[in-house]
Amino acid sequence: MSSDGISLYIHIPFCKSKCIYCDFFSRPGCELYFEDYVDALCKEIKFYSFGLSNSVLNTLYIGGGTPSLLSVELLQKVFTCIKNNFQFNKNFEATIELNPDDVSEKLISFLDSSIINRISIGIQSLKNSTLKFIERRADRDTSLSALKIISKNFSKRLSVDLIAGLPYETSDDLKTNIDELLTFNPEHFSLYSLCIEEGTKLYRLIEENKIDYNSETSDEVYLYAKKYLEEKGFAQYEISNYSKDENSQSRHNKVYWHLENYLGCGSGATGTIFYQNENSIRWTNTNDIEKYISFWKNFTVTDEIKKINFCKEKNISVIRNAFEKIPLETEIIDKETEEFEFFMMNFRLSEGVSKNRYEKRFKKQIEEVNVIKNKTFEKWVNEKKAEIIKTDDDVYYVLNENGRLFLNSFLEQL
Repeated sequence: MSSDGISLYIHIPFCKSKCIYCDFFSRPGCELYFEDYVDALCKEIKFYSFGLSNSVLNTLYIGGGTPSLLSVELLQKVFTCIKNNFQFNKNFEATIELNPDDVSEKLISFLDSSIINRISIGIQSLKNSTLKFIERRADRDTSLSALKIISKNFSKRLSVDLIAGLPYETSDDLKTNIDELLTFNPEHFSLYSLCIEEGTKLYRLIEENKIDYNSETSDEVYLYAKKYLEEKGFAQYEISNYSKDENSQSRHNKVYWHLENYLGCGSGATGTIFYQNENSIRWTNTNDIEKYISFWKNFTVTDEIKKINFCKEKNISVIRNAFEKIPLETEIIDKETEEFEFFMMNFRLSEGVSKNRYEKRFKKQIEEVNVIKNKTFEKWVNEKKAEIIKTDDDVYYVLNENGRLFLNSFLEQL
């Protein structure tokens, strides 16, 4: 992947309804905003393209919310804007999230002929009673029908999402789900362990003892599914992600895990630019969709903005000034925080932390890191929770399957 390029995340914050476990930013009942939102989104995308000296996209990810609520015509408008303002890396990966009940032959045929080369479809479960309980729009038949349409009309890459540990769903249920999904030949599974997020309907139901939920049972279901996917030839390369081989891995998500630069466009989207010798900057766009649309509708690119290079500008105040009038919040990331995030994200990966990558990025020896210097990592190795893997040209510090179960307690010792 080109070190000169950048990645782009686009957020489509619309849903027809909210699943009871979901805490992502989305709003139902906003159909009247779709066209104006896409117009605003295109202006924001163009804004960032001015501020890059080498406007090469490594990866694109369109998530939500529910991107598949947009019409083919509106999606085409977004794709055209991206093509007009960016060049593509030769290994360019472009993913779009789909909801099963939005899938049609028209949509999938369009996507197959577009810049999109990877579909991520949110199945979550194929058990009707589970789908009804978690308030998914799609039932089992709808999901299977969507997968058949994709299989017939999309010639590129397919990833499917499942959630392990949903209330009233057993290990056998999840095994059956996986077996059925395998018939559609996905190259990638995202297997998420159910998280009970405060503020969600599921959280309230559990707090009010209206459903019987046991986190230990949920973890057992996840571990069972993990082993079953591995038996079926899928390698776990990150805590929640499994692929057939290295080429099947999500290149966009690896941008996050490796702390590479990415732009965030759309209401509620986050972007981050890391600077080698300076503090870095992260921004999150307003969740106020009306404010987002209004701002970008009236926005004009000035000559001053055209001179800014977002990835190479050394004076962070210049970037902050450019952001000053945009409805977003900024966060300055100092080197200590960046270093913590580096370990937090890389220890999620099966490959672990690369000594070479760490030392090149932070200009210091990895042996000086607290958990290595004070023998904590060595203790975890002795407890069979970690290992040190030496290759011909690098050394990797890896939390193994057991260690990653205790990732949070490990990070507290950094």
